[in-house]
Amino acid sequence: MFNYRTYGKAELALLYQPCSSPETAQKTLYRWIKGCPLLMQELEGMNYQPKRRTFLKPEVEAIVRHLGEP
Repeated sequence: MFNYRTYGKAELALLYQPCSSPETAQKTLYRWIKGCPLLMQELEGMNYQPKRRTFLKPEVEAIVRHLGEP
């Protein structure tokens, strides 16, 4: 079962892309997020800060809701 908590961005990205480098996994996750307008809208409503190094628990919940569990 997936543990909903605050994750470092690279840490969460690697859960989705475990065979990739942290940089590649993070870029891929960002592309998936940006490619999902409903997810982007939900994150923006949460005051998502793209430059922050972590995804907060509510942001992780939204990501998993839209992209599925890693």
